[in-house]
Amino acid sequence: MVNQDTSIRISREEKQALDEARSLWERQIGRHITAGEFIRILADRYLQELSGDIKARKKPKSPNLMAVQEARLAQAQTVSPGPRVSLVTCVRCGGQIGWRTEQADGYCPYCGVYLRLLGK
Repeated sequence: MVNQDTSIRISREEKQALDEARSLWERQIGRHITAGEFIRILADRYLQELSGDIKARKKPKSPNLMAVQEARLAQAQTVSPGPRVSLVTCVRCGGQIGWRTEQADGYCPYCGVYLRLLGK
């Protein structure tokens, strides 16, 4: 395990971004650090933030008992049928239009072209 290769291959762009971030970090802190140290710092901070998010998610919320008591089973409702609608394709733009069958003509809501239904 001691002789195991732990190097990671990254692209030049990724290396450049990490080097820029590390140099900003060094300017802020006032001391030089190695790339490995910088990656370790980033990993530690990421894990701290992640564990904070997990702890926040795991907190059980007290159930709203009033809402639970007021919950009812879904009841089926009778709905009267609406107007008959056919799916029409616009000849100009190809848009799909839900067209009421009692209307013989109208305008495309997408491109505005005048349309007239000719039949089935």
